[in-house]
Amino acid sequence: MIFLKQNKVFSLILFIGIIVFAVLFFLNTSIKKELDQTEDKINRNNQDLASINEELSLYSSLDSDHKIALNNLAELAEIEKNLKVFWKSLLNPNENHYVEWKKLTPEAVNGEITKLFTNLRNQSKNAQLILPSEQSSFDSGFSNTSIEPTVTYGFGLSSYDGFWPSFNEEESKKLDIQGKIIKQLVGFLCNSTNAVHPISLLQIKREAVGLTDEKHIASDKINLDDKNNLLLRNNVEINSFVFGFKFRSHTSHARSFVNQLRPPFLIRNFKVERLLEDSQVSFEGGTSVGPFGGEGDDEISAKKLLPVVTDVKSDFTILIEYLISSRKGMSALHQKGSLWEDASLETYVKFLTDSGNEELIKEAQDTLFKDEDN
Repeated sequence: MIFLKQNKVFSLILFIGIIVFAVLFFLNTSIKKELDQTEDKINRNNQDLASINEELSLYSSLDSDHKIALNNLAELAEIEKNLKVFWKSLLNPNENHYVEWKKLTPEAVNGEITKLFTNLRNQSKNAQLILPSEQSSFDSGFSNTSIEPTVTYGFGLSSYDGFWPSFNEEESKKLDIQGKIIKQLVGFLCNSTNAVHPISLLQIKREAVGLTDEKHIASDKINLDDKNNLLLRNNVEINSFVFGFKFRSHTSHARSFVNQLRPPFLIRNFKVERLLEDSQVSFEGGTSVGPFGGEGDDEISAKKLLPVVTDVKSDFTILIEYLISSRKGMSALHQKGSLWEDASLETYVKFLTDSGNEELIKEAQDTLFKDEDN
């Protein structure tokens, strides 16, 4: 203490130095703590930044993906448009009896069916189309039993020749349409006949159109147990009527009949049974062979004796599917609003326009605008 009193200057300097040291030590400790905290924040921010960059990398190609998606959408629109044209061509609405059907009461349909019998019988007679009632018997194309002749043939509608049960409007509509289809098919057969070689109609089978028809259709009902896999409606969501036609004729007549079957008629199966027992056989290019011909003469004569079969008739059994509705396509998907309700209105409207589904645009606009207003 005496030393410090005697050396006041030194003591002052020492005191100041101690204070400065204390202050600097405190500042150093405080700054170091802040530096550690700052470093921790920087490290955490770097980790967050790395995580953000990793997430952003997933969207780095978003613009290019958007362009690719729009191109794919344009391609899908073109495919949908072509499919719509294709199915419309198969349905052929301008010549489709179901699409063009004019509403009739069940009583009026009864009158149409009654007139149909007279019309088809007269048409068949004038065209020399031989009906089953004019033959002794014929073999069924859809069963193994022999069909006995009837007094008058009913063209697949024989149960309603002079009898008309209580049909509802939907069932009578379908029955009337089937009658019109059968009339057209019989007309095709009549167009295929000629005076030299008439055609024999052996059988017309059809589907029942409802519960009442199911009770009365009897032997006119087609058996589809082993044919459903042949039908287009079995693989695509469409509606159709199915008919079985069997007739006896020459190949040229069958070709003429088939050539007249354009959509909505679709041939789903075609079976030919050659009737050689009714054919005339001659031999062409043969030479006389002695009873004691030399070795090899049999082989030579076999090559020279060529059988020529003339006046060949065949039984043709054809399964015909008549389309009454086409594939729904985009209209079916459109009904599932979840597929497009959150979509861009501009993009969706463009897709509907490009794909030929303009009739769906108004509904989409009303729905999407309503969602935007809410």
